[in-house]
Amino acid sequence: MSASLRPSIAIRSIRFILVFLLLAASASAQILQQPDLSALSPLFPPDNWWNVDVSGAPLDPNSASFISFIGSTRGLHPDFGGDVNPGDPSSTDTYGFPYSSVPGTQPLERVTFVEFDDQSDHGAPGRPAGYPIPVAARTQGKWIEGGDPGGGASGDHHMLIVDRDNRILYELYHTHWNVDHWEAGSGAIFSLDGNARRPDTWTSADAAGLAILPGLIRYDEVFGPNPIRHAFRFTMHSTDHYVYPASHDAGSTVGALPMGARLRLKAGKNISGFPAYVQKIFQAMKTYGLIVADNGSDMYIQGVYDPRWDNGVLNPAFGSLKASDFEVVQLGWQPAVATSAGPGKLYTVTPCRVLDTRNANGPYGGPPLPPGSQRVITVTGRCGIPVTAKAVAVNVTVVGTPQTGAVVFFPGNAQVPNTSTLSFATGQTRANNAVLMLASSGTGTLAVKNTTSSQPLQLLLDVTGYFQ
Repeated sequence: MSASLRPSIAIRSIRFILVFLLLAASASAQILQQPDLSALSPLFPPDNWWNVDVSGAPLDPNSASFISFIGSTRGLHPDFGGDVNPGDPSSTDTYGFPYSSVPGTQPLERVTFVEFDDQSDHGAPGRPAGYPIPVAARTQGKWIEGGDPGGGASGDHHMLIVDRDNRILYELYHTHWNVDHWEAGSGAIFSLDGNARRPDTWTSADAAGLAILPGLIRYDEVFGPNPIRHAFRFTMHSTDHYVYPASHDAGSTVGALPMGARLRLKAGKNISGFPAYVQKIFQAMKTYGLIVADNGSDMYIQGVYDPRWDNGVLNPAFGSLKASDFEVVQLGWQPAVATSAGPGKLYTVTPCRVLDTRNANGPYGGPPLPPGSQRVITVTGRCGIPVTAKAVAVNVTVVGTPQTGAVVFFPGNAQVPNTSTLSFATGQTRANNAVLMLASSGTGTLAVKNTTSSQPLQLLLDVTGYFQ
């Protein structure tokens, strides 16, 4: 090749690289409607109430009475689908919950809460007030439940948004673009890396005080390669107060199920005659169950809006399951949590970093730990830590602390303890050695809480050994 041709080849190569980088940047900044969330699934940590296996949980002593109250012959109904009028391109009416995914750079819109302001989250911890609502939602359809452009003052009009970079879920109820600003009845914000429950008596965008999106049947999960690993939300026309994991009630009908109650499809129910993807849904009902999340039509199971759903298959399949095919899990049930890892032998490993919030956003990187928030990470399977490990020996480091506070470590399936792992003052870089117990459920998870009042925290975690 002649030397005279080489510069043009180099220029073309540079142009190609620039185009590639521009496309990559554009993709990362995209606002997506009904995106594939499999990279984030299951939403929330494995020991979260949405994701916990209830197949072996005890039966509630009043299970038969609850089922009788519902009506033993009451059939299930898939409360989701595609477009209401698929032949009319001007119609925006939809079945199911739309949802969207936005980048961490999406501008935040302030929301005025007109019904439950004192129980609503005005912004994510450590971030400015507001919700990352796409501008298009003001005038275009299919961003908000029901499909109406800009939502509306009547109807539920839920809006569900995932900030995929910061791993934050934003949810709104009674969402409405009112001339020049957004209004909503209530709003709730959840870290996808934490298990924090809303304060008792608080609502969310859902009547039960729970997150909505993690309990929906999603197309990407149903037709993806993996099992569905979470419970589904459903509605009842009447409810009676609330039990864990719910935090809010919307009724006091004696004999009805409370918000937060769990149903479980009986293990012996034969589901082999259904199409494979329907079996996948029904198997999740056996393993993870259903959670009462709102008042509405009896035994309506919620899912996402997606034009690809085939309700000609789903409606009769769901309808063939009756309330009598289900049983009620013990009200308020929570898996047992061990308070000690028990005696074990220490096995040392080459020091290895399992968390550094200064790195790019991800399960083992950033963002910095927001003030007052929790984060759960899976330790086993990394840095030579086997899945059989019960506890880990670690070095905990906080860097350039923005204000006085502490970090509190605890097992990924446990409640936040009253003791801290490492305390610090403003402007410090401090480290401490500790032995930290992992979740007794076997998920290999470890949780941490940042107690700073208003500033995010940079945190490093290095493992030096494990116990089993």
